[in-house]
Amino acid sequence: RIHLLNYLHLSHPGMIRMKVYARRYFWWPFIDKEIEDLVRKCPSCTKNSKQPIKAPLSPWPVPSQPWQRIHIDFMGKFMNLYFLIIVDAYSKWIEVITMQNPSNKSTILIVSDNGNQFTSAEFTEFCTRNGIKHITTSPGHPQSNGQAERYVDIVKSALTKGLYNGGKIDDILSNFLFCYRTTPHATTKSSPAELFLKQQIRTIFDLLRPDTFDPSYTTRCRYIKNFDRHTKERYFEKNNKVLVRDFRNNSNKIKWTPGVLINQQGSRLWFVKVGNHIWRRHENQIKHREWSTDDDVITLDPTTMIETGTIDRNKCSSSSSISDQVSDTIRRSARLKKPVHRLIEEI
Repeated sequence: RIHLLNYLHLSHPGMIRMKVYARRYFWWPFIDKEIEDLVRKCPSCTKNSKQPIKAPLSPWPVPSQPWQRIHIDFMGKFMNLYFLIIVDAYSKWIEVITMQNPSNKSTILIVSDNGNQFTSAEFTEFCTRNGIKHITTSPGHPQSNGQAERYVDIVKSALTKGLYNGGKIDDILSNFLFCYRTTPHATTKSSPAELFLKQQIRTIFDLLRPDTFDPSYTTRCRYIKNFDRHTKERYFEKNNKVLVRDFRNNSNKIKWTPGVLINQQGSRLWFVKVGNHIWRRHENQIKHREWSTDDDVITLDPTTMIETGTIDRNKCSSSSSISDQVSDTIRRSARLKKPVHRLIEEI
């Protein structure tokens, strides 16, 4: 049986193809399980397999005031310039700074995020001296800094449209920032200026005022619910043998590399020991491994932990049930009714 299964897996087909092909020629009890175990324990198949099902969304917590948390990213090179984009997570206020060269010393005057400019010794010292908590995203997973990544596309699109119609890049950028800061945001239902400056910026449409601030918690819960329909909760523990995504430029084009989980960082990031190196990967870049290697013995235990906020999913479900109860409230008519005249009272 083992010889037949090994010959059946000679060209490394998947589980489904092996089961269909085997049923045409032979069968024995529990053959499907043996085929599945053979494919799972094949190093060549697991290293070059597809991405696993994404883990459920773990969003950032809603800030309570402006500049409590910011997201930053660089855009460029565009028109021989670099653009440092800063987004306030509370008000959605956006700042764009044009730079000739995004060096470490020029960036230290602002604030920063992930990248070579943001991991330098100068910037680390600046954050420590000023009490700034610096959180970096995992390599190859830009979704963790999705707000900054999204605003990079918005700014680039606005500059491209403005340059197509003619004009100076500084004027185009100023007009875009003014328009964006005075426009109500889809999530907060208020303009960034109203939340950031506590008042609306005066425009030629001064009579058109946005509605009062409406908390965006319901919108966030709806987004999380829609996203989690296509996800699967995945569980990992320390010392688990896993495969992690390999982003190195190797000639073999290996997608997955074996490693061992060392410690968890936040709710979705893990430190992984790969050979003599320690990698940091998101849960979407990790999957379980059922075969062993010589490097599975852990000799390093880092203690670095970074807290990340999560949103209470039970609270989301309870808020939706409350809204359903409110919508079922019985409405009573306020119409005045004529009093009833009984015949027995008139006799």
